[in-house]
Amino acid sequence: MTTKLKPPPRGWLWSEDAADYLGVHFTTLYRWRRDHIGPPHMRHGQRRYRYRIADLDAWLAGETAPTGQQIAA
Repeated sequence: MTTKLKPPPRGWLWSEDAADYLGVHFTTLYRWRRDHIGPPHMRHGQRRYRYRIADLDAWLAGETAPTGQQIAA
């Protein structure tokens, strides 16, 4: 019996889908999370991560700082 995963909340993507959206492999997205250089993300449970589509678009456009970095005032 296979369990079907719930879809992410509206406007969000799971890691695998976010990687496809960005055009990278999902392990690249994992490395970015690990090294705090990727787009903003939110942990969902113990092993799942989700990404807001608007944050991915802003990160691609260079409008947001990578995860873990503070913007100096």
